[in-house]
Amino acid sequence: MTGNEPTELLVLGIGAALGLLGFLGLRRAPVLVLAAWLAAVCLVPIWVVVPIGPLQIEPQSVAAIGCLAALVPFGTRVRDRLTVPDALMGGLVVVGLLGVVIGSWSLDATFRLLASWLVAYLLGRLLWGRVDLLVVYRGIAIAFTVVAVLALAEAVTKVDVFSHIPGSGSLRAAWAPIQIRGGVARVEGAFGHSIALGGCLATAVPITLAARLRPVVTVGMVALMAAATVLTFSRIGMVTLALGLLLTLVFLPSALGVRLRVALAVSTGLVALAVLPYATRVFGAAGDEATNSAAYRGNLLSLLVDARWLGLSASSYRAPDGRVWFGTFRSIDNALLLLALNTGLLSLACALLALVLAAVAVVTRRGTAPTIALVAQVPAFASVALITQYATWVWFVAGLAVAAQVARRPPVGDGGRRAVDPAHLPRSGDTVPAPLVPGTEFADATQVDVVRGAH
Repeated sequence: MTGNEPTELLVLGIGAALGLLGFLGLRRAPVLVLAAWLAAVCLVPIWVVVPIGPLQIEPQSVAAIGCLAALVPFGTRVRDRLTVPDALMGGLVVVGLLGVVIGSWSLDATFRLLASWLVAYLLGRLLWGRVDLLVVYRGIAIAFTVVAVLALAEAVTKVDVFSHIPGSGSLRAAWAPIQIRGGVARVEGAFGHSIALGGCLATAVPITLAARLRPVVTVGMVALMAAATVLTFSRIGMVTLALGLLLTLVFLPSALGVRLRVALAVSTGLVALAVLPYATRVFGAAGDEATNSAAYRGNLLSLLVDARWLGLSASSYRAPDGRVWFGTFRSIDNALLLLALNTGLLSLACALLALVLAAVAVVTRRGTAPTIALVAQVPAFASVALITQYATWVWFVAGLAVAAQVARRPPVGDGGRRAVDPAHLPRSGDTVPAPLVPGTEFADATQVDVVRGAH
């Protein structure tokens, strides 16, 4: 315990109850696993931790562990076969564990790799075996629409209700205070940082577009997410949201009918006219902040020469207060660089190869919505760190992207017919006939909502 025993015992009790709910709920309704996971990511601040000895497990990691543990005993399996991205994720884990063996990586960092990154990836990878992909997409769309509405309410009321939730003192002190840019409060919801909120909203946009909801509903959801992202005043959040929208329009046209594309163009223009002038004034009032920030990120690249192939960088050292520094830098706002500095160049190579494979799938029109969402985040990976829920969420989306790509492949013994990610089927009213799904025949494209992700 850390001196705040009542709160910690309450958190442990809530965590145990949620874990039990996950196990029992899966027997009756597997979609509760998805709901519990999304609630933990979207509505529980990072400082509501579960302490285990010297370690503090973040709430979204607790939820991921509980949900994954609930999935595995009931027959979930990796569909078809393991893929190259699965092997690359395994490579990241092996490299991390080797770093511990040679004594160049901390127990805390190793635990984060296993309990946060790996578990979230496996949850996204395995969830589609129990919950339809279309249901997963729609769940994400609904959850982040709620997040967007709460963010807009925060902007209007100037009150972040999540910042008042108790938890770990040090984490709450680090993440609960509201950030200011150009004299204006930046919305951050339960995510503890405006960049984390903006990044998560941006990843939700391509998935929302592929959720096959009514056009007016889809447009409304995306417009709310876009407006909330602008009010984070996170430049990288805005850029990655716009990039995700553009990549979806260009490389996933089957998910979008003509009416939806026109409505998206109009609504995006209206949101830009309504919100961007205000955002521009805020950025202008921030002065040289953007220039200084870009220069700082450029200087970080000098640390790459000290990275080892395996383990911590030669430039790393632990200060008397226990914090790790790399050269003269304490904060490393570059997720890919930080991966290399913490775990070595082999880890960076695995991550970069996985991103290249995802980008190739997108530009060759074989990419799914989660893959597009991941590729659109590449500028963020090179300019911000994976912080708070954003870190765990990115790995969940990565696992979901691999699962969705597998869902498009012909299962073994299928005679060459293609398994279908429902986002790739024509929308109602399209003239292109829907491909056959094993065990399912469609009279028309309006029946695509019954397609199971397991196919």
